[in-house]
Amino acid sequence: MQDALVSAARHRVQIVTKTQKLRNLAEGFMAALVECGFQRPWRWAHHEWEGAFNRVWSQWGPHKSEVFPRLAAGGSADGRTSEARAILWELKRTSPFAEFKTERLAHTPFGMTAREYLTEWCEGAAADEWVELAGAFLVEMEKRTPTLR
Repeated sequence: MQDALVSAARHRVQIVTKTQKLRNLAEGFMAALVECGFQRPWRWAHHEWEGAFNRVWSQWGPHKSEVFPRLAAGGSADGRTSEARAILWELKRTSPFAEFKTERLAHTPFGMTAREYLTEWCEGAAADEWVELAGAFLVEMEKRTPTLR
């Protein structure tokens, strides 16, 4: 199964739907958190992390790429803009990070390092840029929770 998944990653599909954009962001963000040393399950309520994420997201250069969703507090009635929490809803059973609420994030997603996973599976940014996003997010969250990692 892993070989088929890795093979599928090498034959990328064009990211065009809102769901695909959210899933790409979810996978990249989680892998980048792992690369930054985040080792615990995701235990924050939406109100605890969305503000921090939105702040770093709006300053992250690649966020304007067409492969990423448009994010804003409250989303939008027309469905063109999503709330940050929608990112996490896209971590499905097929994701190596699917159990992010109850288990540590997968440190070897599909048998790869987090950086390899970012390179193979995640569109729109270089691995270093993904890590920059996750690192900035963790800095914001550490302001609220100093014993985060």
